[in-house]
Amino acid sequence: MNRFIAEAKSLLALILIILFLKETVVEAYIVPTSSMEENILKGDFLIGSRYIYGMKVPEKIWVPFTAISIPTFLPEYRFPAFKEVERGDVVVFEYPRDPVYKYVKRCIAIAGDSIRIEDQDIYVNGEIVPLPEGGKFIAKEFSKAIVDPDIFLGVEGNKDQYPEIIVPKKGDTFTLDQNMNWKLILPLLLYEDNKVELIYENNTLTFTNMSPRDIYRRTSDKSVYRDYVPSEGATLITPWSPMITEEFIKYLYINDKPINEVNTYTLTQDYFWMMGDNRDNSEDSRFWGFVPRSHILGQPIITWFSINLDNYIPRLSRIGKIPN
Repeated sequence: MNRFIAEAKSLLALILIILFLKETVVEAYIVPTSSMEENILKGDFLIGSRYIYGMKVPEKIWVPFTAISIPTFLPEYRFPAFKEVERGDVVVFEYPRDPVYKYVKRCIAIAGDSIRIEDQDIYVNGEIVPLPEGGKFIAKEFSKAIVDPDIFLGVEGNKDQYPEIIVPKKGDTFTLDQNMNWKLILPLLLYEDNKVELIYENNTLTFTNMSPRDIYRRTSDKSVYRDYVPSEGATLITPWSPMITEEFIKYLYINDKPINEVNTYTLTQDYFWMMGDNRDNSEDSRFWGFVPRSHILGQPIITWFSINLDNYIPRLSRIGKIPN
């Protein structure tokens, strides 16, 4: 019996070590969508580097193919990077509105860049960014007259037309008052672990970047919506909630201080603008905004297997493909 217990402990330790390495050094991914076609295909199995942009000590270790996580109780720390995220890099990152999801997109603009989209052409710092090799459009171009209500910041734009915006960078300072662009600034405050609340008429609502739609997509639990405005008795609200208007800004509290006592905030990390190569079939920064540096995980290295998810026929020719 003692020998069995000892072997079981050794096996458990080995499993935990493997899972820890999966979270910090290399990880396998299955691509569920066509957003990066033709460079990365739906159904590709990728091996990704977790150390290229600086290995991140995980808060949790996720058990593969489950929603089960094991807390590590380790201090938050990121090791020095071998390189920084550059324009054109294919990057794996935690989805900003539900970090359980891992997304792979192309970095289009880095911190401090200006970006705008005009007639499907992307301009970074005033220069056109060529469509990547294998990139494509599969739908008719949207005109400026078409306004997509789901577009980032709620501006008058769509997937093919987006007004110029500056990607936030570490050291940028924002004035916090009723005239601020709260749809831009509130998510940034939350990414940097600030507590943001709306307190009025004996009601307290806590802001979160976690989208109830995306949590439901992952869990299939409709009860998640009960916690969010506009449900009665809700305690959570998102920065993009249509309930938020200028008149509510004076009721904001940042880290338990009313907004008129905070005045300014200086960013502590860089941000990035990510997009899919399949421009008409990609949920990306055009819809959910910037990716914080803290969410960056690594790069896909190689395709080790691929299968057509429509008919489950293996695509052996994809094996060994290096995403670029």
